[in-house]
Amino acid sequence: MDSPRSASRIGRLESEFLRPYRLPLALGLLGLFVQSILLLPIPLLQGWVLDQLLAHSRGSSTSALASRAIALSLFASVACHLARMALAWKVTTTVGRISQEVVVALRGALHRKLLRLPMAYFDSQQTGRLMARVTSDVGSILAFLNVGSLQLVNDLILALGIAILLVWLQWSLALVALVTVPLYAINQRLFAHKIQKLSVEIRAQVATIYALLSERVSAVRVVRSFANEELELAALDEHIDVHRELSWSNTRANAFLAALATLISGMGTVFVVTFGAVLVGRGRISAGELVAFYALIIQLYSPIVRLTQFQPTTAAMRVSLERLYEVLDEPEPVRDRPGALAVDHPAGALEFRDVRFAYSAGGPYVLDGVNLTIEPGTTLGIFGASGSGKSTFLSLIPRLYDLAAGAGTILLDGRDVRDLQLSGLRQSVALVPQQAILFEGTIRSNLLYAAPEATEGQIRQALAAADLAATVEAMPLGLETPVGERGLSLSGGQRQRLALARALLAAPALLLLDDCTSALDADTEAKVRTALESLLPRRTCLIVSHKVASLSWADRIIVLDHGRIVEQGTHDELIALGGRYAEAHRYQMRMLDVTPPHAA
Repeated sequence: MDSPRSASRIGRLESEFLRPYRLPLALGLLGLFVQSILLLPIPLLQGWVLDQLLAHSRGSSTSALASRAIALSLFASVACHLARMALAWKVTTTVGRISQEVVVALRGALHRKLLRLPMAYFDSQQTGRLMARVTSDVGSILAFLNVGSLQLVNDLILALGIAILLVWLQWSLALVALVTVPLYAINQRLFAHKIQKLSVEIRAQVATIYALLSERVSAVRVVRSFANEELELAALDEHIDVHRELSWSNTRANAFLAALATLISGMGTVFVVTFGAVLVGRGRISAGELVAFYALIIQLYSPIVRLTQFQPTTAAMRVSLERLYEVLDEPEPVRDRPGALAVDHPAGALEFRDVRFAYSAGGPYVLDGVNLTIEPGTTLGIFGASGSGKSTFLSLIPRLYDLAAGAGTILLDGRDVRDLQLSGLRQSVALVPQQAILFEGTIRSNLLYAAPEATEGQIRQALAAADLAATVEAMPLGLETPVGERGLSLSGGQRQRLALARALLAAPALLLLDDCTSALDADTEAKVRTALESLLPRRTCLIVSHKVASLSWADRIIVLDHGRIVEQGTHDELIALGGRYAEAHRYQMRMLDVTPPHAA
């Protein structure tokens, strides 16, 4: 990661997240400055007291005034330490509170961004890697803000203040002490690139482990069904071993850095004491001044050594910040246009005008030249083989994906969906996917997710329409029955029907059903279909299915093949046409060992 780019990211963190806290931060820095400065007089006072005691031991008389001055000096030293303690508590709690607030704001910004990003982004990202950024990377920034930043600023103030004081006390001895500073810089330079590179690799490996765990835990049934537990454990252990080796390499690099810094400090103190002893022998400084100087040298070298040891924390923070801004800077192509129109009481009329869509620039068209008009209140069946573009057809209506410029237009009630406010458009549409998505909670909470203000009667009506009312009533907890994570405590059919009931409860103008009854048996599907027919005259419904029987009641059916509409008409018209739809119908009837009612 290049330095200018890192500086830019840190600048953005300050301007976008730290700006509201500038005043308390400034007061905290002032307190930290005073806390650091209060450390400087202590060695001087102690050195002066030592000189007075040495003079007394050599027989010199010590006046009452001098005795009181010694006592006052010792009291002042204690007072400095007490004041530093109070300031340290106040500064630490202030910065800690601000750090927590900043991290909350940062996580909130990430969550909002993730919810606004287009579906194409999630198609190319693993959930675990995204979760690593929200948890591990944000945690790394919290560690820096909460502890590292305080230590960094404190050490910088101490080092600068002590260096100035040393020069003021005895410039020649100070030069001997400060000659080690370039050695610290060289030492830091030797290891900086390696530590930075290891930090990048470690963060990437952490993301890989998160991704692997997320994927495997969600697919634990598949893992167990194939008895692949040991294989998966071996794969996870392999990644953990890589992470361990990287962490060990990072530890060794930091240990070498710290060891060399300690050696430099030790050599510096030896040079200072040796040269200082010469100066004492020549009478240029007193023994107490040398002791004070030595104490200050220790205090100078300690923050410099800590600054070198601070490198891994800084490197981890910079890497984490870079990874977070990669998400925050991701473009949002699907968003409201300037002056986007509100969607009020849509009738549900849809029109596709020469719609062409590819999931990647230059990629093959999934929909290619689709032209279609759907009247309000119409039920449209969509039939086709896998990969024919059925699900894509539905996904474009609520703008889960957006059409490229010049790739056609989709209109709702005569207005381009891209000119409508996204929130209003999506509130007018309910998409029920084949893989029912439920949330941790109860049956009631999942239903109310679509319509928080729904009444008990509306809930019961939606459950009845999905042929789920009797099933829920038979459960001991009824609507308060927990569904488990992703609804896994329910059967596949129950999950699909609950997802359908949730969509019906939202009372959308457009109901999009993407093969959402695939897990239902024929009898249950027939009951759901009958209930839907009684509800649908008030709304437009698009139904995707690979089962002809699921579409036979639709007002009109289109057949997609490689993104094009190759047949359309009613069920009877398509059977009479003798094309793909009729062929699929005959095949499915044979599979059910039923004589087709439309057989010639």
